[in-house]
Amino acid sequence: MIRRLFTLLLATVASAAPSQAAVTVFFDETAYLAAVGSTRTYIDFAGSPAAVVGGGSFSPDVTFGSCTDSSAAATCGTQVLHNSNAITDLGGSSAPNGVASVAWRFNLPDVYAFGLHYISGEIDGINLVATDNSLSLIDTSAATGFIGLVSDSAFYGGIGVNAVFAGGIGNDRYFIDDFRINEAASVPEPAGLALVGVALWAAKLAARRRGKGLRKGPVH
Repeated sequence: MIRRLFTLLLATVASAAPSQAAVTVFFDETAYLAAVGSTRTYIDFAGSPAAVVGGGSFSPDVTFGSCTDSSAAATCGTQVLHNSNAITDLGGSSAPNGVASVAWRFNLPDVYAFGLHYISGEIDGINLVATDNSLSLIDTSAATGFIGLVSDSAFYGGIGVNAVFAGGIGNDRYFIDDFRINEAASVPEPAGLALVGVALWAAKLAARRRGKGLRKGPVH
């Protein structure tokens, strides 16, 4: 009976485990900051060297890069153009109309919330990059200068997907002028973990009752 109960509960755990991350998108910085915890990292890209720099030179917590194809993480490098207190892509002959995308990889563990301001162009989406380089697209076409993402699963990295000019004539270049990583207000416990606790408690209780029954002995 105990084994059967435990097996049934574990099957419930498996079916209740989340199949993919739940991501909340913010286009208002005030609302984003109200929904997250304290700041872990803040980068304002101060300076105007008008130079190609290493993407990890701004903070050890994030490495930025330039991607000639926003739908392929393998095309991303680890350098960006730094100018006018902002960063942008390096372009490239294989990028649409020579305009590439900006990417970032987190070097911190357990990043559940991040946000960025951008200027000049538009970012129509964020391709979230997993550790195996697979992508999950988040629509940000309604954004007007700020994008914040909060997830119940840790982020690994992302690529800002350029808006495309009318008529599909090429990518719109954007500049990221600050970037922040925040603590999550709270990281929800996956439903599966809570149910594991229930399964263990139920099995222990059943075993205790069974043991008591065995110790009673025959009734005269």
